[in-house]
Formats: sequence, structure tokens, C-alpha cells
Amino acid sequence: MSLDTDLIDGQNLFDKLKKKSEFANIKIENNEICPVFNFNSLKPKLDFCHKKPFGIKNIFEIDRQLLSILGLPQYGIHGNAWSIKKNRVIFHFAKRSSNLDDFPGYYDNLFAGGQPLGISILDNLKKEAYEEAGIKKIIKKNLTKGSTINYFHEYQDKIHSGIIFNYHLKIDNSNFCNMDGEVESFISVDALEIYKLLESNTLKPNCIIPIADFFLRNMSDLFSKKGILELKKLLGNEQKT
Repeated sequence: MSLDTDLIDGQNLFDKLKKKSEFANIKIENNEICPVFNFNSLKPKLDFCHKKPFGIKNIFEIDRQLLSILGLPQYGIHGNAWSIKKNRVIFHFAKRSSNLDDFPGYYDNLFAGGQPLGISILDNLKKEAYEEAGIKKIIKKNLTKGSTINYFHEYQDKIHSGIIFNYHLKIDNSNFCNMDGEVESFISVDALEIYKLLESNTLKPNCIIPIADFFLRNMSDLFSKKGILELKKLLGNEQKT
């Protein structure tokens, strides 16, 4: 979908949609306002400066809850947190609260969240790291920017277009503390045993994207050439930033 006007009022659009039966029960609670860009939804904008406020050059703004309903791309950050213990790579995961509407009780990347309007991608990453895991300070040399990945999936009878800004944070300890009530516990898993979470269907589906990005960058020697090609295929719709 491509629009050529800058006269769209997101709130006015929502008010009109609420009058239609299929939108009547939508509840806007978190008031997370996101930008919509003048790009085709199947080929969304991927190239951004991660240090500047996000979404300034948009065509209109709308609550995050409405993006998938209207077939609009959803942007977000995902942060892998990892450590080295006895020469093994350890991944740290957050278990989502059972009170959440989406994927309650699933394991998630240690910190992740939607990318709202007006805050830079990097500042949003720091905010989510603090709110979800209590990480107060991120050491710059320990943070690696990964690829920006566009993916599509079906969930609750809706097709979602997601764009993930991937980051990988090396940490020295695992004394995590959730601050926003969205996480109920944390676990640490040997990288070579993450497959057990997949087999048990307890890993939030899109979390495998940042994990695959990490493996390609840091542990590709574990895979055959065919395996590497499969990972690259998985991450094929990417913008390296």
C-alpha cells in the first residue's frame, strides 16, 4: 500500500473505523503511537539512522494496535543477550508474563519491543533493556548492531509484516530484574540447546530471527555450507545497517 498524501489524521481514521462492526471492540490501551511511511507494505522502508528520532518523515501516525489490522508494517527492536561461560555461548531469555495478550508465557529475547514515534532506535533499545531486564547501562563496545530483517507471519487470523532491528549485547552477569510487569522470569540456555525451546514450542516465533542473525555472525563454523545457506535464506529479506 502506498499513499501520496500527508493530510491523513490517524486519530480521525481510527474514530471512523470504530463505527464499523469489525473494529468496534478494539481497545487502545498502551497509546503507543507509531509512524507510517510512504512505502509499499510488502516492501517497507528498512534504512534508518539508529541515533535519530524515529519516524519524523512519516505520512501519518497511528496507534500500534491498528497496524496489523490495516496491513501496515510494524517496527521493533530485539536484543539478544549473551555471555561466555566455560568457553560456551550462553543465551539469556525472558519469560513473558501470563497476563499478556500475545504469546503469554513464551520465552522471548531478553529485551524487545515496538518502535514508537519520536525516540531513536538506540534509545528505545536502552529503554526496553531497562524496563524488561533492569539493565541500567549498556557498554558500547559490548553492543553489536545486527541486520534489519523484514518478515511476514500469520497470527490470530491476521497477516503481520514485521521489521526487526537486531542487536546483540554481551553481558557479564545475569542478575536481571523486570521493571514493567511484562516478564515473569528469566532463564539462561547454552546456545547449542536452544533447539529444545523450539521443540517444546515455548519460544516466541519471531525470536529465532535475532538468534539466527547472531549464529551467522558469530558461530557459523558450527554449520555446514547447506546450513549456512538455509540461515541466509531465512534472513534473506534484510537490510544490513
